[in-house]
Amino acid sequence: MKRMHLIIVAFVIGLALGGWLTLRHAIRTAVTVPPVSDLPAPTPSASKPMDGWQAGIKPDTRTDYTSDPATTKRLMEKLRQEELRQRPQEGRN
Repeated sequence: MKRMHLIIVAFVIGLALGGWLTLRHAIRTAVTVPPVSDLPAPTPSASKPMDGWQAGIKPDTRTDYTSDPATTKRLMEKLRQEELRQRPQEGRN
């Protein structure tokens, strides 16, 4: 009879431990609600200055760019020298 009581007590302790672990896991993985701020919500007019600033930016649609061959040659040489300096084939930079 004592053996039966021991098995029942062990079973109840196992159930309690399983319930406690399940509850602990649920609390740790629960989605927390961010704290409610006491600050008032921003007014819709707060974003208008940014919209006005963005609307003021105009794209450059000119197509009459003329390239000076001397400038192009100088820039290409500068680019080639910079590529040689960094030596990407050796794994630098």
